[in-house]
Amino acid sequence: MKLFATIIILLISLTSQCPAEECDGFVAWVAPVKNAYFQEHRIYPIPDHIQELAKQYLPRLWVHPQSWQPIDFEDYLAKSKLIRKADKTVLKASPSAGYLSSLAYETQCGLYLEANEITPNNPAPVYIQAFWDQNPADPDETWTYIKYNLVFDWSGLAAEISWLSRVGAWLSGGGKDRWHRLDIHLAAILAFDTQNRLRLLTLAQHNHQQTFLPEVDFPGDRRPHLVGAFRSNELYLDAGNSTPSRHRVVPFFTDVAYLIDPAEKPQFWAIDMAYGRNAGGKEVLLKPVFIEPKHPLADFAGLLGPPRRLLGRYIGRDGPPGFNYYAPPAYVSMTNFAAMGYWREGDLDLLVKLNKLIRDKDDFRATDWNAIVTLMRDRLAHAILNQNVKKN
Repeated sequence: MKLFATIIILLISLTSQCPAEECDGFVAWVAPVKNAYFQEHRIYPIPDHIQELAKQYLPRLWVHPQSWQPIDFEDYLAKSKLIRKADKTVLKASPSAGYLSSLAYETQCGLYLEANEITPNNPAPVYIQAFWDQNPADPDETWTYIKYNLVFDWSGLAAEISWLSRVGAWLSGGGKDRWHRLDIHLAAILAFDTQNRLRLLTLAQHNHQQTFLPEVDFPGDRRPHLVGAFRSNELYLDAGNSTPSRHRVVPFFTDVAYLIDPAEKPQFWAIDMAYGRNAGGKEVLLKPVFIEPKHPLADFAGLLGPPRRLLGRYIGRDGPPGFNYYAPPAYVSMTNFAAMGYWREGDLDLLVKLNKLIRDKDDFRATDWNAIVTLMRDRLAHAILNQNVKKN
């Protein structure tokens, strides 16, 4: 009986741990702000000089040879079926990007894609969008933000997970190496000032991110060296270490306390292992693909992979929506998104301030996102101004 009760409690905790909601509610919350932002700030068509800048600083990527490798989304589309969630009816085989983007959001919300496994590519496409947005330290100055997204056929769990997470994965039927289909919310965002100098790098890992400064955190005169973590694919800076690097992992920014302070270990903790260029990693060559507005890889509101739920609830195993659905409305902008990633391990002063604002980690909407954005923007602006002083 005690074992049965423990399993029930664990199942309940699993079905409530991820602050997600149904597609129509999420779209109603995010889409108006996102679409307005994209209409004002997105650069399209992308001028030649920005395309050249994107190619010049195209990140380099290493992954473990036995981990997931990037795929071509067009291959995935060509081998997929478009299915209606309500009755599992196959509506279309091999749907084109144009067909998917022509569907209304309300229709998209009831659909998902499913396909057999896709052979990876090397070179692999990296999907690029460009934006104009503010310099975090000077709102009157416009910077160029270039966003690169990768696509992996599967997302696995981190290399090390808590015993509770292992039991939960087993109960939900999810394999540690095949947690959910189609991993697309992996991005590197580079920001350039008015002189086309690289000023910051943000690595987006699903629903949290970290921002780095050139010449402080990585060399700014070359393409950033990145590594995709074993099994989970999440992106990290590759420092060139001869041994794999370990990185603490959280599912959402609301758990950022664990990233800042290892003593803040949650029940569902995880550790990524990243095998960089000198630690057994294999380089994947990347080829730039500049995508159009409304491309379904970026903007599809339904699921680009099959739904995988437990007791009817979202537990993080559903295939994802398009990668432009990545954040609460308060930090849809490139500037705010970069600022949200400017935390540093060991910064306990920041942790105290964040804990006052996050409150209930399980209630995504209860978090005071606007106040957090203000706090984080001030911190990033201060760092950039200090960097400017050193340059001068």
